[in-house]
Amino acid sequence: MKNNQLTNVFCYQFIVLLLLLSGACSSGVQEEADTVFLSGKIYTMDTETPWAKTMAIKDGIISYIGMDDEEGKKYIGKNTKVVRLEGRLVLPGLHDAHAHPIMGAEAAGYCQLSGLLDIKDILAAIADYAMENQDAKVILGRGWELPAFPDGNPKKELLDSILPNRPVILSSWDGHNAWVNSKALEMANIDKETPDPKNGRIERDPKTGEPSGTLRETAKRLLNSIMPKKAEGAEIDFLREAQKLANSYGITSMVEATASEAYLKAYKTLDDKGELTLRVVASIGLGREKAKSLKELLTLRNTYDGERVNTNSVKVYADGVPEAKTAALLEPYHSHDDEEDFGILNFQLEELKAILDSLDHEGFQIHIHALGDKAVRVSLDALENLDRSNRHHLAHLQIVHPDDIPRFGALGVTANFQPFWAKADALNVQTIIPLVGEERSKQMYPMGSILRSGGRIVAGSDWPVSTLNPWHAIQVAVTRQLIDGEDESWIPTESVDLPSILSAYTKDAAFIMHQEEKTGTLEIGKMADVIVLDRNIFDIPPSEIHKTQVLLTLLEGEEVHEHEAADFLN
Repeated sequence: MKNNQLTNVFCYQFIVLLLLLSGACSSGVQEEADTVFLSGKIYTMDTETPWAKTMAIKDGIISYIGMDDEEGKKYIGKNTKVVRLEGRLVLPGLHDAHAHPIMGAEAAGYCQLSGLLDIKDILAAIADYAMENQDAKVILGRGWELPAFPDGNPKKELLDSILPNRPVILSSWDGHNAWVNSKALEMANIDKETPDPKNGRIERDPKTGEPSGTLRETAKRLLNSIMPKKAEGAEIDFLREAQKLANSYGITSMVEATASEAYLKAYKTLDDKGELTLRVVASIGLGREKAKSLKELLTLRNTYDGERVNTNSVKVYADGVPEAKTAALLEPYHSHDDEEDFGILNFQLEELKAILDSLDHEGFQIHIHALGDKAVRVSLDALENLDRSNRHHLAHLQIVHPDDIPRFGALGVTANFQPFWAKADALNVQTIIPLVGEERSKQMYPMGSILRSGGRIVAGSDWPVSTLNPWHAIQVAVTRQLIDGEDESWIPTESVDLPSILSAYTKDAAFIMHQEEKTGTLEIGKMADVIVLDRNIFDIPPSEIHKTQVLLTLLEGEEVHEHEAADFLN
């Protein structure tokens, strides 16, 4: 833990002591609170006292919490705001343990293709967007679904038929593939002679060898030269939009999954201005083609660390994604090709171990993208003897070999899942399961197994890959069903109960963010990161959890979101 983190912890503990002493010296008259909640159903996430009815907040810190409204009323003074909850459910602020908030807000302005599986509908959406954005020199879009195209491999000719003269660059839903037209390939100087970059692939016409229109993984970087330049400071505006949306969903803490220096500047700028309404762990991107040096990483950490921004994390990509056959597998993909394909492992074990050892030695938290079972195993092998106090974690974990399930708990490595993906949607059923096979598909997103084996799980959205809305993901984690509900759960043994997934979004995620001393549970002395819901999710059918609305979000006792339906506040 860094010195400034230790200082913050000691400060909070000192404040708690002062609060307790002030109460003890007041002869039964409690210190006036800024806000008092009464008559609620407060789920504290504290295992010793999981439920409360009333809570008092002073200077951004919880000064009282308990079951007795009369006791809570003792904290009400002439300037206290009193919130009569009338039985509404209160939770700690949620922690999204893996998201791309700045990227997500930027991508919201692109052509949106998510959910479209008919090629005619996809082309119509692109044509409409191009018509509405005639000044755009490059048509940018995101979200196309691989099951919409044969072998998840859309062709340039489809785009050429509607936009032959303007470059088109469309990112897939997972962000690991780009679909482009002939104009984009021409402007980027990508042709049959262009070699595949390391850890990437240019899909080609099997007869001519010409690029067919799909670029995988690092091959997408070949398009950088023709990407439109962003306006200076654009990341700050995107961050403002992202944090507003996050707060509306009850998210008060977030792990930025891959932070560039421009992103770090945006976080630090808002933090220094006192305008950052999220606590952020910014995982600095190591890079896949040219990894940053340890010196560069240390400079970035020291330059951009702040009050609400922790820059002590590094993001490492171990592999790609199975739908593009770039996730690294222990056994080959099921394929019609004669050649066996095991995917792409970005680092061999010894190389990865050397990188992780140096990061761990400098106290960095290591955040690894690992989807295939080989990437998971190699990552665990490389993390095996590292410092547990740095709280390393693996993200995504789409396929985990059964032999590696108990290693998470044994090694103290946290499993960072994106629960919204754990359902029988078109991508899983039509694309991924045929590629990995029925037997191996039973090892997908093993949240339940890792919990039962003594491991810790946390949860994130990976927005904009999937929705930022945590209530959708929480429902899927519990039901393993599509949001609109199918009759049977998909791999129901890997579902988790509601308290477990709430813990993944609160106190367990606070732990990996190194902020469990101040967030994650509602306890005296902790920061008042608090949300109020429009329904009690413990009392409704699990299939209705996704309808949840957040009525109020507080960060350190300050309102950062109020829903229009929150009339009880007035």
